[in-house]
Amino acid sequence: MFNKHLIPNAQNLPEGKALTIKVEKYNFLITKQKGQILAYENSCPHQNKPLNKLAEQALDEGGDYLKCHHHGALFSPSDGSCITGPCQGSHLKKAIVGIEQGNCYLLLA
Repeated sequence: MFNKHLIPNAQNLPEGKALTIKVEKYNFLITKQKGQILAYENSCPHQNKPLNKLAEQALDEGGDYLKCHHHGALFSPSDGSCITGPCQGSHLKKAIVGIEQGNCYLLLA
């Protein structure tokens, strides 16, 4: 059974942009890539620090990769894998996103 948590404004999130939300004790990074809403725990596997301080800083300059602004690691938004940086080979923890009646939800166990 999942608990649903509304992702505010996910429908209006521009392509290649990100927002952060807090649910319970966790912070999540939400991004829209190729028309798909994706969510990850906002925690870099290198030192368990948030990837960003502001939502608009969560991506690289082109909006193509998630970026840790502490050490410059870049992560693929499709699967959360670190493609360059001190945690190369590690992954961000992906969260499940559900869509119901046009709204996007984080689905947490």
